[in-house]
Amino acid sequence: PPMTISNKSKGSLKDIKTPRKSSKLAEFIGIVLGDGNIHHYQRGKKVGTYMVRIAGDSNRDNQYLRGYVANLMEELFELKAKFYKQKNANELMVIVHSRKLVDYCTRMGLKPGNKIANQTTIPEWIWEKKSFLRAVIRGLMDTDGSIYELKSHWPGLFQIVFDNRNLTLVKDLHRAFASLGFIASKVTYIKPNKSYRVYLTRKDQIRKYYKDIGFSNPRKQAVLTRMTAP
Repeated sequence: PPMTISNKSKGSLKDIKTPRKSSKLAEFIGIVLGDGNIHHYQRGKKVGTYMVRIAGDSNRDNQYLRGYVANLMEELFELKAKFYKQKNANELMVIVHSRKLVDYCTRMGLKPGNKIANQTTIPEWIWEKKSFLRAVIRGLMDTDGSIYELKSHWPGLFQIVFDNRNLTLVKDLHRAFASLGFIASKVTYIKPNKSYRVYLTRKDQIRKYYKDIGFSNPRKQAVLTRMTAP
């Protein structure tokens, strides 16, 4: 059975469940790599602020964040999330305050601070199984991916796109797609966004994504289902 980290201290040192390596844990890591942030702030010797935050669109992704992401974190770590809605912005944050969770994520290779500066990427253990790779891709695409029709130029042609400023992560996503038999685009630099992009375009690749990976984000899964309908 999964181990439990035990500590009598309350607050940021409350117990968490330490999950085994699994597809759900890989998906959580993909979510954090996509639109997540691990925050560790400590002043002097005093206990500081430790939190894991997942951000998303409060209008379009409310169901995914409040339902799926919060429930996934509770299932994995037995920690209840809080929600913070940005004033005057369509942003909703799923937040878990826990030093032990931050420590756990750090051991998994998800360093606190700036993911781009750290070049944080997919942990080595996820490459051990194709089911883990499919799950981490799902987490990445649910949060930081997009899916749309190229209407103005090629009606009926669709793209699934991942766009991120972390070049190491985008290269590893390309490698993960190749490991699963996908034919993805080359990694390209998008100058206006100062970001890197990889995408799937061919109809057979979109159908393969629907069959093999899919989305846990209901909004994106609905679009993908329409795209792949006969």
